Amino acid sequence: MSEVSVDLVRPVPAWALRGVVGVLGAATLLVAFAGARLHPVLVAGFVALVVAAVVIPGLGLTALVVLVVAARVATGEPLALGMLMLLVLLVHLMLWAGALAARTSWRTQVELGVVVQGLRDVAIVQVGVQVLAVVATVLGGVALGGGDLWRALALVAAIGASVLLLPRRS
Repeated sequence: MSEVSVDLVRPVPAWALRGVVGVLGAATLLVAFAGARLHPVLVAGFVALVVAAVVIPGLGLTALVVLVVAARVATGEPLALGMLMLLVLLVHLMLWAGALAARTSWRTQVELGVVVQGLRDVAIVQVGVQVLAVVATVLGGVALGGGDLWRALALVAAIGASVLLLPRRS
C-alpha cells in the first residue's frame, strides 16, 4: 500500500485528536456520575473504556460511553438543568471527535480547517439540542429557577455566537 503525502497549512496531529477524545470521554463520565460513590472496579472499567476509545477509535467505543451515560441519566435522579446541558454538549463533542479520530491513524495529520468546520457543525446542531434539553428538563418535572433559565439562555447564546464567529467553508 502506498502512502500519500499532502502539504498542510495548519496540521493537527491525530494523537492530539485522540487525546481530545479521551479528555471528552472522561469528562462526560465524570459529569454523568458526579456525586456518585462508584465501586473501584467500575471506575477501572470506565478508565479502560476511555483508554480503549483513544487507542482504537475505530471500534466506536465512544458510543458505548454514551450508552453508559444514558443508562445513568435514565436510572438516576433527574439532573439539574446546567448539568444536563453540559452533558449534552460533552456527548455531542465526544461523538464528533471520536468519529474524526476513527478516520485517522497515529501518524495522520488533519488540517485545522477540517477540525474548525466540524466544530462549527456541532455548534449549529447544539443550538437546537440545548433548547430540547431545557424542554426535556421541564417535562421531566424539574423546577427551573430564574438562574437556570439565564444559564440556559447564556449557553444557547454562546453556541449561537460560535456558529456566527467560526469560519465558514469557502
